[in-house]
Order: sequence, then structure tokens, then C-alpha cells
Amino acid sequence: MRRRSVAPEDILAPHTPAVRTLCERLRRHVSKTIPDADEVAYPVWHAIGYRHPEAGYFCGIFPYTDHVKLYFEFGVMLDDPDGLLEGEGKQTRYVYVKSAKDIRVGSLEQLLQQATSLRIRKVRKKN
Repeated sequence: MRRRSVAPEDILAPHTPAVRTLCERLRRHVSKTIPDADEVAYPVWHAIGYRHPEAGYFCGIFPYTDHVKLYFEFGVMLDDPDGLLEGEGKQTRYVYVKSAKDIRVGSLEQLLQQATSLRIRKVRKKN
């Protein structure tokens, strides 16, 4: 039996309008900043992830009950002069988004661009 494909909208459907709105803003921002990234729904993670043709997976939007986290796969490596990144893991970091004012466009754009360029350099170095 073939599984039904899951869309990002399926991930967002059970959430409140406020959380969906935050996710939609982040989705638009990621797509605008990294236009060649593919958006993929990850039902097991309950997230919307982004893959770049050269960089691979670099970030994901994770909706929660009353907030959203924008995770960066290799966030520990990112320069974060505005102090947006949170987390204590060995590799990932996230931006905690509770309201629209937490979506700091210029700062997020820099993080997204760094995330893809770091991964592209790392992948090219391997090859």
C-alpha cells in the first residue's frame, strides 16, 4: 500500500490560527531568502524542513502549542551577533518565535544565508 504524501499544510492544520500565521510568515521568509530551497513536510518530526540542492537539510520550522521554533541544523556554527539563537545541543540551535515581533527579518536572513553557505562549503570540501 502506498502512503499518502504529506504537505506542509497538513503539519499546520491542527494548530491555532496564531501559530499557523507565524509559520506562514517564516515559510515566506525562508523561501524569499533561499529561493532554491525545497520545502518538505516531515510528519514524524511534525515539522516543515528546508533542503538546498547543494547544502542539503539546513533548517526547519517546528510548530508547538503556543509558539514556533526555527531550527538550524548546524546552528552551533552560525555567527549570531543579535543573540537570537537558543539551545544547548552539540549541533542545532533555534530561534524561539512567540509573536510576529520575534521574526526579525534582517537577522533571520543573515542566519539563513549563513546556514546554507556553511553547508555548501562543508559539502564541497568533502568532495
